[in-house]
Amino acid sequence: MNEKNSLRDHPIFICGHPKSGTTLLVSLFDSHPQLIVYPNETFFFRGFLPEISNRDLDEKLSLAQRYLLHFFERSLSSSDGQQPVESSQNQRFMDYVRTCELMLKDIEVNGIRHDGDLLGTAIYAFGRAHDKSSTDTMYWIEKTPYNEHFAELIFRWWPDAHCIHIVRDPRDNYSTYQRKHKGLSAEDFSLGWNSSIKAGFHNRERYGKKNYLILRYEDLTTDPEKSLQQIIAFLGISDEEILRRPTNDGIPWEGNSQYGDKFSGISTKPVGRWKRELSSKNIEIIEAICAESMEILGYEFQNRSRLKSFFYIFSWALKQVPALRGDISKLLKQRFGMLPN
Repeated sequence: MNEKNSLRDHPIFICGHPKSGTTLLVSLFDSHPQLIVYPNETFFFRGFLPEISNRDLDEKLSLAQRYLLHFFERSLSSSDGQQPVESSQNQRFMDYVRTCELMLKDIEVNGIRHDGDLLGTAIYAFGRAHDKSSTDTMYWIEKTPYNEHFAELIFRWWPDAHCIHIVRDPRDNYSTYQRKHKGLSAEDFSLGWNSSIKAGFHNRERYGKKNYLILRYEDLTTDPEKSLQQIIAFLGISDEEILRRPTNDGIPWEGNSQYGDKFSGISTKPVGRWKRELSSKNIEIIEAICAESMEILGYEFQNRSRLKSFFYIFSWALKQVPALRGDISKLLKQRFGMLPN
């Protein structure tokens, strides 16, 4: 599996709703000796693929170097060998240039079978340019939220791919996510959360538990050892102590909490925060809309007042009708120069 042509066929895609723990999971993989972990989200499926549609190979390669490859701050040894220091601007540029050169060389030698090879080759080139690749390397890893919605394409291009879909209690997920997206309603969030996890259930059923793993954020944080053993078995990688210490490009990672928390390891502090952060109304709305999936995942409910929840949801739905009609009318006018009767 560690040969070049085989490695590009063995990706791991991290899936899940934003702020559900996807970055934590990537940080645990970051320094594992058998993995090449790409530090940035690439938005490959939602952003890059539409951009390169109907373009020739030269244009695709040019855009891949612009949008898939990035400048990274590297961790270098200090003079006393204790603390990492930042690389110079010139070193960062040289790393980037080398990554581009390696990517183009690989494509010249191995060709392109499908557009997915642009991503795999870019990450493999990054791994070699940044000394993250060896004969022990088994997988490359990419993480962008909502990857779960592209599973059909993933498994068509990479039949041996593995997906790890991390899911978080929707109440905690909303409590964190709405701090970043002010004004996001509990109803709109719940629809997005539902769509994400239902895609995950569908993918696990279609592609099998050997290729698609659904992992609860709460299990990873409250019983990390059990979850890590599950992940190790799922991927067939070695059990390394570094899996217990989150890093980003080799540097200790302190988290990306919307509450400003700093962590030195896996922490349970974010679990259950919704109980003091969310209003009873928003809790009821989330529990009503997400009820089916919450039950499947084993999340306990605070209040199953179905009548009150139905009233909230029905009132919200009524407000969407005028806006929806306006959007449809605008679209028809733009596309066809007409309005509905």
